[in-house]
Amino acid sequence: MVEIFGNCVGHQLVPRLTCKKVSTCRQVNNTVKKHQDHYTAQIEVAGCPDNETQGVYVSWGAYRASPAKWFHPDSIKAAGCEDDPHSSKAKRVKLQKASGSSSAGSYTMQFKVPLQLAPVMLGFRLFIAGGSNKGAGRYLGPAGSRHFTIPVGLQAGYPLPQGPAATSVSEDGLMCDVNFAVRSRHAASVSLCLARQSKDTQSKAGYMEVALDPLVNRTGDMWHVCLEGLKDVGSLCYGWRAEADVAWEGRSRFHPGQVMMDPYCPVVAHTRLPDNANLVAPKGGAAGSMPINTPEVPLSSLSFLLDDFTFQDVQSPCHTLHDTVMCELDVASFTSGRQAEEAGVRAEHRGKYLGLLDRLDQIKRFGATAVLLTPVVMTAEGDGPMGQAPMSFFAPNPILAVGHSPLAPAQELKHVIKQLHAHGIEVILQVEYCFTSEGTDKRPQASSLRGLDAATYYRHNGVLNCGHAVVRQLILDSLHHWADEYQIDGFCFVNAETLVQDADGSILDNPPLAEDIAQDPLLQGLKLIAWVADDTLLPRLGERGFPHWGIWAEKNKAFTKDIVSLMVHNQPGLASQVATRITGSADMMAGRAAEGLLPGSLATNRPPAWGLNSVSAVGSHTLATFVAQAQWNPGEEGQQATLAKSLLASSILSQGTPIISQDALDDPSLTAFVSSVVQLRQTHSALLQPRHFSSSRELFWHGATIGSQPDWEGEAAASGYHAANYIGYSVHMPERVSIYVGYNPYNYPLQIEIPAPPHGHVWRQAVDTAESAPLDAMTGRKEFPTLHEQNNYHIQAKAVIALLSENVTK
Repeated sequence: MVEIFGNCVGHQLVPRLTCKKVSTCRQVNNTVKKHQDHYTAQIEVAGCPDNETQGVYVSWGAYRASPAKWFHPDSIKAAGCEDDPHSSKAKRVKLQKASGSSSAGSYTMQFKVPLQLAPVMLGFRLFIAGGSNKGAGRYLGPAGSRHFTIPVGLQAGYPLPQGPAATSVSEDGLMCDVNFAVRSRHAASVSLCLARQSKDTQSKAGYMEVALDPLVNRTGDMWHVCLEGLKDVGSLCYGWRAEADVAWEGRSRFHPGQVMMDPYCPVVAHTRLPDNANLVAPKGGAAGSMPINTPEVPLSSLSFLLDDFTFQDVQSPCHTLHDTVMCELDVASFTSGRQAEEAGVRAEHRGKYLGLLDRLDQIKRFGATAVLLTPVVMTAEGDGPMGQAPMSFFAPNPILAVGHSPLAPAQELKHVIKQLHAHGIEVILQVEYCFTSEGTDKRPQASSLRGLDAATYYRHNGVLNCGHAVVRQLILDSLHHWADEYQIDGFCFVNAETLVQDADGSILDNPPLAEDIAQDPLLQGLKLIAWVADDTLLPRLGERGFPHWGIWAEKNKAFTKDIVSLMVHNQPGLASQVATRITGSADMMAGRAAEGLLPGSLATNRPPAWGLNSVSAVGSHTLATFVAQAQWNPGEEGQQATLAKSLLASSILSQGTPIISQDALDDPSLTAFVSSVVQLRQTHSALLQPRHFSSSRELFWHGATIGSQPDWEGEAAASGYHAANYIGYSVHMPERVSIYVGYNPYNYPLQIEIPAPPHGHVWRQAVDTAESAPLDAMTGRKEFPTLHEQNNYHIQAKAVIALLSENVTK
């Protein structure tokens, strides 16, 4: 019986062969040394009894792409090399007795391999000749493999960290050793595919594959190899080829003809490969159309090893959520089109990261303290935001870069983040860990995870398997990458409900991934926002929102639903729900630990600012979409601008953190309006935005007449009262101004009665969304017009008003 063990000597894995029969060799060692222009590979065999052998031979061949396809270049020298009479695919060398060895039965031989041939694998088996018959004897090899392997010009490598990593750099900085590591539990064989990009984009890349030996290059589920002396790494790209059982029923989705992107590589470059190097043919009855041969393929680029970008002394602004006003932007659409051109975005920056800086002054005037960017990772068509889904969780999208070098996307995005930070603006990324661009079994588009180990990374429906420990680690590592390398200030998790499900899709009260993110020392201090698409996939059907432990913030879907239902559709019976949303959604945010009925992940208190309020989003749910949904009578088209401003004012004046979509920035009149309302919010934050649900402010609710309340039970609406859906409230604090806010959801104006201002004060108009600029929102107190009638107000259709009291006795 033959067994194989790994013994690490320096950086070179040395196989050792141990046999339980005295009639066979006890030990096989190999060592590799690098010289000025060549390598020497020494094989030593010990423990072969001299009286039982007629000689010990090494039957050998060199290979790279396939361990089954040996070749024998003349440049590899070995004394006494001859054809192997027992194998047409091998040559053999008779080992010489080791001189000076103290142990009996010791043999040795040496290969000389030119430097330029590396990396290459030398595969060999031992042939122990014996007996009187010519050719009698036996072959020996390690258990679990057809032959021994000697890596020349490459090392066994290390299983961690995943992805590519430089392990050493030459003194002149021109060469480095790079370790490559990828995870695949179910792959039977893995090859590293290397390509060197040509400066001529129409030329095919230089290309080479190196097959990994599972005995030498595998640790657990990790496949790894370290290549020595790589030059000009900036032009080197690589991918992985994995092969195993392709039976569809076993959930394997291997495509051995296709080169897969490394899930952990931080830079991606499109590379033209030689013909037939990337055969994209789905296996096992998959439906859908896929190209048969793709010459240009996204590969992982090693150019990141040359990235010398530094943020220097520019630090994150570190705004609290209480002081945050977010602006949601999509890089491509915000920096292109007529609005971008009119805003001064340079032609070469349109649709690019750098275009954000051309609109920086507009973002600042808007009053935003943070930008929420739709996914900036490399994407392709899929079910994620904007009809796109991630191809990579680590690499920025090359399409959004001005430069054409592989490193340009990373450096340009870092430059934008640095400049935004320098101007006091945080950067929060939307991230998607639900769908990917690799599709489903019905429409497979394997490019990375799916072709490396679909059974680990995906559930049956093609959704990323966030309940699997390997996927959880992938997600944490990608978040660390963005937080550390790009100085990102927070993350908004789209389709966040996926994070609370286990590997089988069961919903968990205390999901480990969400808790790991919340308790992670690097991530805990960042803004963590859950954006849930389907509340029924949350614990308790979303009654308390996303599991949060008091750390996770959340996109307040209930706010959007209730405000839109009131102001757009004038739905009756919503007074109670709308009042809850305006005052911070205590049903979701306030603590309920005293009840003892909920786990800590759901019962813990969250401040009102942990709820993010918006009425529009980039993509399908824009302001224009909601405005168009309202029922307009002929001649009421002018009210559409009123409704748009009313929806924006609702987000800004209500308790919580407002998110304003980019469509408000594309309309100059809306930009000025938002800026003024944001200033009002910030100036009077103690009244409008108390930090906790229990505060020293006094709040009173009002109907359309003095002394009346909003229609809490829906009785007034049922009776046909023409102002039943009107909602007003006033907030007061001792020794401060008071504020009155009113909502008219009707498509006709109302004459309302407003409560008297505090003693010695008069009401001034601060906001009236029915007015034209600049009277729709006044920025300075001296500009606020005094109401002619202090107890009445004519509020136009679909309008929101805000009145500010001023002491006139001083």
